[in-house]
Amino acid sequence: MNPIEKAAAKMAGKTANVEARIKGLTGVFAKLAEQHHEASALLSSLEKATDHTKRRDLWRQIRKDLLSHEQAELLEIYPVLDGYAATREIAQLHAEQAGELEELIGHVDLIAVQSDGWRPALQRLIVKVGEHVAEEEKSYFPQAQHALGEERVKKLEQPYLRAQERMKERLG
Repeated sequence: MNPIEKAAAKMAGKTANVEARIKGLTGVFAKLAEQHHEASALLSSLEKATDHTKRRDLWRQIRKDLLSHEQAELLEIYPVLDGYAATREIAQLHAEQAGELEELIGHVDLIAVQSDGWRPALQRLIVKVGEHVAEEEKSYFPQAQHALGEERVKKLEQPYLRAQERMKERLG
C-alpha cells in the first residue's frame, strides 16, 4: 500500500469518526465507524488496482484488518450486547453476518489475484461489507449505545483495541 492510499484511508476513517460523534456515537462505536470507513477506502483502492503484486499486498493488509476487526467485535463487543435483553437480537444477527463476511473473505483468499474470478469475488465482499457497515452504524450502534449507556461504551474501546491487536498478531 502506498503512503497516499494509506493517508486517504486514515482521513476517511477520521472523518467517519467525527461524523459518528456528531450523530451521538461515542467510545467504541465511534472507533468502529472510523475503522469501517478506513477499510472501505482501502477496499476501493484494491478494487481499482491493476498490478497483481499491489493487489496481493493490499489484500493481505485488508484481510488482516477485516478479520481482526470482526473477531475483536465478536470477542469484546457482541457478548456484552448479548447480555442485555434490548440488544440480544443485535448480537445474534451480527454473529450471522460475521460468518457471512468471513466466508466471503475466505472465498477471495482462494482465488489468485490475477484470475478472472478474483474481481467478482472481491466485489461481492465489498457489497456485503457495505451492507454490514450500514446496518451496524444506522441501527445496531445507536441501539446498543442507548442500551449500554455512554460510560460503558467508552470503557469497551480499549478492550476491543487490545483484542484487535492480538488478532492481528495471530493473523501475521
